[in-house]
Amino acid sequence: MKKIFLLSASIFIITVSSIGQSQTIKLPAPEKTGGMPLMKALNERHSSREFSRKELSKQQLSNLCWAAWGYNRKDEKKRTAPSSMNKQEMELYVVIEEGAYYYNAEEHQLERIKEGDLRPYCGKQDFVATAPVNFIYVANMKKAGVENPDDITPEHLMTSHANTGFIAQNTYLACASEGLVCVVRAWIDKPALEKALGLSPFHKVILGHTIGYGE
Repeated sequence: MKKIFLLSASIFIITVSSIGQSQTIKLPAPEKTGGMPLMKALNERHSSREFSRKELSKQQLSNLCWAAWGYNRKDEKKRTAPSSMNKQEMELYVVIEEGAYYYNAEEHQLERIKEGDLRPYCGKQDFVATAPVNFIYVANMKKAGVENPDDITPEHLMTSHANTGFIAQNTYLACASEGLVCVVRAWIDKPALEKALGLSPFHKVILGHTIGYGE
């Protein structure tokens, strides 16, 4: 009986450990109906720099990721936000306490790229390191047609900044609809964050967006 108990306990520990070490967070389907009316969401949209540490639900993460940069015409590979010449060079990274994740819109899931709490790298303001979620908007200039990362110029990034603005506004409106607060930010040590995330020289951090519940 003792051996059976120990074996059962071992299996339980392995199972829990495996869940905790999962490389992928499969998001539930986004809720595309209901929510706050658009004009009310525009009226409620605002920036906040005060966040509680309460975690977001998977459903909220699902809704926010899809609203920011998901497919709204999946068969055509078209997104919820526009991009110049439809290059879709923008990438969404989600940084939470457990690690940093790439948002795979095709599979609608978060794929871990780094384990551990990288939130302190996401911005220089204190609240960034303790808020539950940071979206990081990144331009992959290889997708934009740049063949050598040394050739990337401010002119190359100009349209990516505009595209990021569209994505960030989607996030603002989705947060208003979800009863969450957020603030988009540029005060980031971008080279340090790119290194912490393990990004390639083609990847350029554009902006961060801190999300959570208000205090």
